[in-house]
Amino acid sequence: MNDIKFLEKYNESAIENFVAVVKQNILFQAQISYLSEQNSQMEELKKQIADFQIVKDSLVKLREENANLANELNNKVTIIESANKSDAEKYRMQTSLNEQSREIERLTNGLTDSQEKVKEQTKYIAKLEEMLPKTAKKKLGITLEQNVEETNQEEGSIDNENTEPLSSGGSF
Repeated sequence: MNDIKFLEKYNESAIENFVAVVKQNILFQAQISYLSEQNSQMEELKKQIADFQIVKDSLVKLREENANLANELNNKVTIIESANKSDAEKYRMQTSLNEQSREIERLTNGLTDSQEKVKEQTKYIAKLEEMLPKTAKKKLGITLEQNVEETNQEEGSIDNENTEPLSSGGSF
């Protein structure tokens, strides 16, 4: 009789231990699955940050082109105002100035479109950063606030350049 009780207790202990091991195995598998999902999200975020940097670089190039064209336009305006040339020469210069103005307007529109894309991507990255755990943000080493401040500073300098009045003798 003692052997039967001992075997029953033994079987109960074995079943309890088996259930505990299975629970730990399931928990471990769930943790592995969760971490692999988080890792894939990190890769996506890194790719989006790289895309954001590309857009930012193109925005800087457009700003430089805009500044160069504005300087060129100012130079042409000065030439037109200071020159005492024939009507044909004035007409040719005015046509060139108008073409340059259209080019600046086209580039400014492209710059505005790029700024909108940067704002959309900034919002998207902010949403993604909200979804990330704090440890993942530390691993990235990048804060959205820094990128937003840099973008806002650059936008301010462009707005100042675009608001300078044109002093031309002719009409566009």
